Amino acid sequence: MLIDIPSPLSSGLLAASVGNAVLYLAVVRSPPSRARMAVKTMSTALLSAFAAAQGGPALLAAALALGSLGDAFLAWDDEASFLRGLASFLAAHVLYAWLFIASPREQPGLHAVIAGWRAPVAGGLALLVPVMIALLMPRISSGLRPPVVLYSVAILVMAMTALTSDDGRVILGAVMFCSSDSILAAERFLVPRASAFRPWMQYAVWILYYVGQLYIALGVLGGKPSKAVPRL
Repeated sequence: MLIDIPSPLSSGLLAASVGNAVLYLAVVRSPPSRARMAVKTMSTALLSAFAAAQGGPALLAAALALGSLGDAFLAWDDEASFLRGLASFLAAHVLYAWLFIASPREQPGLHAVIAGWRAPVAGGLALLVPVMIALLMPRISSGLRPPVVLYSVAILVMAMTALTSDDGRVILGAVMFCSSDSILAAERFLVPRASAFRPWMQYAVWILYYVGQLYIALGVLGGKPSKAVPRL
């Protein structure tokens, strides 16, 4: 059942989220700091609050909140923070996949992943993930290898289940999310620190990540309610 929240509240939360996301672009290449972390974290936290204010599925708000927690961890450069961020986003992808699978069955369904225009998208994602894993394994420490593989599988499952949606924003958002993570992994582990490509990669990571989550949120919130998905 949807909660009757005044539209100015929802609009204000969304505007504040987008504002923080744009502001973060100005500091995306700055050294880690609490202020930088706060701007980054609030972007997705406010998006989660927006989903809740709209009476959206609890799974959506929770996934976005976990993304915000992951943002807080990944705002720092040490390996421990990276692992915590990875765990937060892994949990978020599990919730996203659960949300997409539990969506109304008048949507295309799992069989659509291997049919029509979704098939090449699914094939591209299925190819991207093992290629990235193969490239990363020799470049990362042995302690990072199991969690990176597990995370890669989780985001692939999330993207594949997103392909069952009939809302193009959900599908595009999931693909953007995957692209953001692939660029992040390449920038962090594969590209030399002095590479001229790193600046644009860092901007691309944030834009694809935030817009991807925004599209997923708008697509889910714009869809039909489902009794299988608890709503706030």
